[in-house]
Amino acid sequence: MQEFAKHLELIGMDNLPEIKEGDDLTALFLNALEEKDLGLEDGDAIVFTSKIVSKSEGRVVDLLEVEVGEVAEQMAKDTDKDPRIAQLVLNEAKEVVRKMRNHIIVETKHGFVCANAGVDESNVEQGKAVLLPEDPQRSAYLLKRDIERRSGVDISVLLSDSFGRAFRDGVTGTCIGVSGIPALLDRRGEEDRFGKVAMVTKEAIADEICAAANLIMGEFKEGIPIVVVRGLKLKRCESDIKEVLFPREEDLFR
Repeated sequence: MQEFAKHLELIGMDNLPEIKEGDDLTALFLNALEEKDLGLEDGDAIVFTSKIVSKSEGRVVDLLEVEVGEVAEQMAKDTDKDPRIAQLVLNEAKEVVRKMRNHIIVETKHGFVCANAGVDESNVEQGKAVLLPEDPQRSAYLLKRDIERRSGVDISVLLSDSFGRAFRDGVTGTCIGVSGIPALLDRRGEEDRFGKVAMVTKEAIADEICAAANLIMGEFKEGIPIVVVRGLKLKRCESDIKEVLFPREEDLFR
């Protein structure tokens, strides 16, 4: 049976510079910890906003350089969006799932079903947009490997983005890449406090961690792009965010 945390500590890194292409996120993170007179502990989960990973990887687009096609022009008219944003959404999408009233819901090339393919104009210079990382799962793996190599501490890394949810308003922190801990906990076969055996329960633990970190990160001006989540008691493993994604044949809503 999986052991869970009795107490969690969330530590926000609010002392990082504006991230640019080519920046060494591991070095910036470890320096920020040192400035706060903090260290890492075995078992810490480090949650990075996808945006700073994207910025460091050069996934920022100048909207003046976007060439808009006919399909994007029509989609922009249908949804009252900037045609250049509509084009970027199409570029990042594998399938358009829904479009109406300023919403474009797509399945991205990564397999995420989300609004606008994660294309975001917030917290970036005017006239630019940020795309999701090219391969967020690999980005999480590389960050974990690099942080462990430089710190000598056994940690996990999660990449978080703000996604909406079907049938509920508002956004919440959602995991788009995870390395070092499970993305999904299969709790089938466990007994509850009354001895009843769980038959279908799976827990999206990586999403829960990212949602907790999002309370510290905030959505707009908070300037806290990295959060250390301390106190988790999860079995160490290599995992893949694809574990939480429904294959098309099991998706009840498409």
